[in-house]
Amino acid sequence: MGRIPRIVLPIARSLRQYGIPVDVVSFSPCPPILSRAVREHRTLPPPDADRQEFLRQLRRFIVENRHDMLIPTDDWVLTGVVEHYDDLADLLHLCCPPPSISKLVLNKIETLRIAQNCGMNVPETTVVSTASELHDVIGRIPFPWVVKPAWRETRAENLKSATLASAEEVRASFPAGDKFAPPLLVQEYCAGAGIGVELLLHQGKCLAAFQHRRLKEMPHTGGVSVTAVAEPLNDDLMQSALSLLEELHWDGIAMVEYKVSSDGHAAFMEVNGRYWGTIGLAISAGIDFPLYQWQLAHGEKPTIPGSYASATKWRSTVDYIWRLHNLLDRAQSGSGEARQVLFEDVRQVLKDFAPQVHDATFRFSDPMPFTTEIVRALTHIIADGARRASSYAYRRGTAGFRQRLDSKQRTAQMNL
Repeated sequence: MGRIPRIVLPIARSLRQYGIPVDVVSFSPCPPILSRAVREHRTLPPPDADRQEFLRQLRRFIVENRHDMLIPTDDWVLTGVVEHYDDLADLLHLCCPPPSISKLVLNKIETLRIAQNCGMNVPETTVVSTASELHDVIGRIPFPWVVKPAWRETRAENLKSATLASAEEVRASFPAGDKFAPPLLVQEYCAGAGIGVELLLHQGKCLAAFQHRRLKEMPHTGGVSVTAVAEPLNDDLMQSALSLLEELHWDGIAMVEYKVSSDGHAAFMEVNGRYWGTIGLAISAGIDFPLYQWQLAHGEKPTIPGSYASATKWRSTVDYIWRLHNLLDRAQSGSGEARQVLFEDVRQVLKDFAPQVHDATFRFSDPMPFTTEIVRALTHIIADGARRASSYAYRRGTAGFRQRLDSKQRTAQMNL
C-alpha cells in the first residue's frame, strides 16, 4: 500500500520478478501507478477521512484478490494499518509490528526518548503546539533549527521538515496565533551527511543490513533523498541501530537515520518503520529486502548475501528536477547560498546522470511510471512559470500605466 513511486515500484518489481503478483492500494486523490509490475491499482478513501469505509473497502479488496501480505510504504498508510491492525491481521500477514510497537516509531517524541535511554546522541529538542510557544524557543536553542511534525502521520511528504535560520524566518513562517496539529518538534540543526542504516530483523535476529549516504536532498537544506550511494556498514552505527530496534522489540524492516559530521560525530535523527525512499538503492546493490521479507512471511528461508556492492549510486530524477527548480527559485529571490549550490549542481549533472547511476523509477522494460512522473512535474513547473511570467507582466504593465498617468497629470498641472 502506498502512493510514492520511488518506494512502491522497487518493491513491486522485486516481487514480480519472482512471479509474485502485486496489487497497489493508494488513497484519493493520489494518481494511479501505471506499471507492468502492478497487476491492479485500487484507490480507496483516506483512512483519516472515513475510517469505517476505508476498512470496509480494503477488506473487500483483500478478500476478492486473495492477498496474503500487506506492505505499508509510507507513514500515512502505516498509520491507517496500525489503527486497524486487529481488523486486518485475521486476513493476511501485516508487514509491521503490532500497534504497541509501531506507535513508538510513529510518535517521534517517544522514539527520541527511547534513543536517548539507549545512550544515543540526540539533538536538543523541544515540542511546541502553537506559534507563540515556537517564538518562545528563540534564544533557548541556537539557530539554525529543524522544525518537523512530532508524529509521522502527515499526508504531504514535502511537509516532513523545514530549516529555519533566524528569528525573522520563524516569525515570517509561523505567524502568531497559529496552532499545530500534530505538535512540532524544534531541534538544533546537526551538520553532516544523512546516513541510513537499514535492517531486517526476524525473531530477534538481524538477517540483513545495508547502509547508504545521502548526497543530495530536496530541499537542499534537508528533506527527501535525491542522490545517494551505498557504503560499507559502519560497526558503531550498526550496533547503535540494532540496540535501538531491540529496545523497541522490533520485528521486520526499518531504517535508522543519523547525521554524521565530518569528524565522525553521529547524531540520531529518527526511525522509519516502513520501507524508505532509497529502497531501490539497496535492491540494486544486492540486498533485496522485499523478497526476503516475503519469503520469511511464507515460511521460506531467504538466501541473503554476506556483502553488497558498496559505491552503487542511485538517483530520483523527478526529485532532482524539483531540487533544481527550488534552487533556481531561491537564487532568483536573492539567496547567495542557493545560487552557489545551484552552480555546483549544474556542474555535477553529467556525473549524476551517468549510465551506471541507478534511477529510482526508470526501467527500459517499464517506462510508463517514470514518464508519467516527469510529465506531471514538468507540467506543474511550466504552469508555475507561466503564472509568474503573467504576474510579472501584469505588474510591469500596471507600473508603466501608472507612470504614464502620473506624467500626464504633471504635464497638465504645469500647463495650468
